[in-house]
Amino acid sequence: MKVLATSNLPMIEEEDATDEVARVYAEIKREMQIPYVPNWSKALAVSPAALATHWDFQSSFYQRITLPRTLTAMILYTIAETGNCEYCSALNEMYCRTMGIDGEMLSALVKDLGNVSPERIRAIIEFALRAARHAQDGEAGDFERLREQGVTDEEIMEILLVAAMSRYTNTLSDVLRIDVDPAVADTLDSLR
Repeated sequence: MKVLATSNLPMIEEEDATDEVARVYAEIKREMQIPYVPNWSKALAVSPAALATHWDFQSSFYQRITLPRTLTAMILYTIAETGNCEYCSALNEMYCRTMGIDGEMLSALVKDLGNVSPERIRAIIEFALRAARHAQDGEAGDFERLREQGVTDEEIMEILLVAAMSRYTNTLSDVLRIDVDPAVADTLDSLR
């Protein structure tokens, strides 16, 4: 049985999954259209309740969010990469690249955000990054800058949800030190 390095918590492999865990694993593979169970899920599966709760939240999040998928992926990637979350950074980089976001844009998001264009995208990413990293430093002007770029109140709330989702997944991935899935690493190697 594989265990997580720091915590010594077991990872539940697909062949060892029973009942609720096996059901959620099958749903994850079907809904995400992937042939494997991600390490993230295997780590959470030590608690079937944690696995099911996370999966319910994640699947609902992606089914209901109305922000463009590319924008959501860029927000998630920027927060993960600037926070040094290896697992989330790799996963979200893969999502970005498979959606056509190139390496130049990905680099700019984390190294030169002030020059990202269009300005609307830059303002959204800056807002999400600030919300994720320095939530208590937010001020009314942050919201007004978004509105000046035509961002609606509904979009602002969804941007905040994406930022919060990123912090949640980054925290768990970092604390548990979840290894990047081999399939994600292989895909990134082929896309870079």
